Amino acid sequence: MFPSMLRSFSCYRLLNSPRYLSKAGRIACLVNTVKIINEMAKKLSPEENYWTPFQQDVLKMVQRHPITYIRDIMMTPTQYKAAVTTAWERISRDIHMPQKACKQEWTSIKLRYAKLNNLIRFGKVTEEVITLHPKTSKYMDGSLEFIDAYIYEINDDDIPPHIHKRFNKLFGVTSKQVVTKEMVQALLKNRTQEEEPNDEMGKMHVQNLMNIVEDAVERSLREMNTSDEQPEQRTAG
Repeated sequence: MFPSMLRSFSCYRLLNSPRYLSKAGRIACLVNTVKIINEMAKKLSPEENYWTPFQQDVLKMVQRHPITYIRDIMMTPTQYKAAVTTAWERISRDIHMPQKACKQEWTSIKLRYAKLNNLIRFGKVTEEVITLHPKTSKYMDGSLEFIDAYIYEINDDDIPPHIHKRFNKLFGVTSKQVVTKEMVQALLKNRTQEEEPNDEMGKMHVQNLMNIVEDAVERSLREMNTSDEQPEQRTAG
């Protein structure tokens, strides 16, 4: 590990130590930590094969405050927003880091985890490959299992382009939008798990989709037959 990294980690731990009471010292250490992290960011890639102490604390505190990743449907939008704000204030206070930095770090981790899960779910990369890769192994170590039931709510459209680009390049995934058999099976499986057994509206929706697909296939076949017959008609005339 780089000496500068060790110094930044030491400062971070000191900031969270109850024995370190000097306000001026805490501020100086925080400023130094930010500078060192910025220097590291210029030299290192965004993902490493370990969680930093700051990331570990963010994950631990977010898990303690489910409101930060689960939408409480019993709350009004105003109540929910206030509850989320309060939760992040507590997280920021408990780990002695700015609220904005905590939220940004969590959002980044969550979206990267969602991207990796989507790669697995749609059959583009195996879980084993992601687990063994040094740049992504930490995402599969169990630290994020607490959001597994909710991560599938994040679609590819919700994930920033730079995250798609990085992981697609990392695993050699094409950026073309190709619908595969595995993708259809995954989506149907997900829908089946979410539907109620007697969801008549859901059944009607599926039937309507089937009818549309059937009509489209028949129309395409008719057009193909028509194009095949046209040369023969011109020759006979």
